[in-house]
Parts: sequence; structure tokens; C-alpha cells
Amino acid sequence: MIVNSPELLETEQEDLPERCMRGAWARLIAKVYEVDPMVCPQCNSPMKVISVIIDPEEVRNILKHLVKTGRSPPGFDAACLD
Repeated sequence: MIVNSPELLETEQEDLPERCMRGAWARLIAKVYEVDPMVCPQCNSPMKVISVIIDPEEVRNILKHLVKTGRSPPGFDAACLD
């Protein structure tokens, strides 16, 4: 299931505490890894989250495709997909 709804994004923007929490993960990753996850590593343009994939089977399909094309995430063990 891919969550990509303008209505959902509008309602999330109204909930300030939730909005603050969403930005917390990016700040923590930037602090620990010294890399801003919301900046494109190729062109340094700002990025934003436009959808969230929560279906495990869909995530598995995406990871299988990335492994097949030789673009799997660093340190990813493809054996866990079997």
C-alpha cells in the first residue's frame, strides 16, 4: 500500500506535534551520520517525502528490483529476500 494522498498531507500539516516528530528523524540522522537525508547527494537540492510504502510485500518487490539492477542499499543482504 502506497500512501500518497494530498488530503492526507493537508491533515498532517495541521497536527503540529506530529509535524515536529516527522522532522526529528532527519535531524537525528544528520547528527549521527553527518549527512542530511533530506538533501540530494547528487545535486544538493532539498528533497521532501511524498509517499510512504507500508506494505511489506511491496517493499520486498522494490528491494528485489534494486538487487537485480545492481543498486541495492549499502550493506543490504539480498539473501534475506528469499
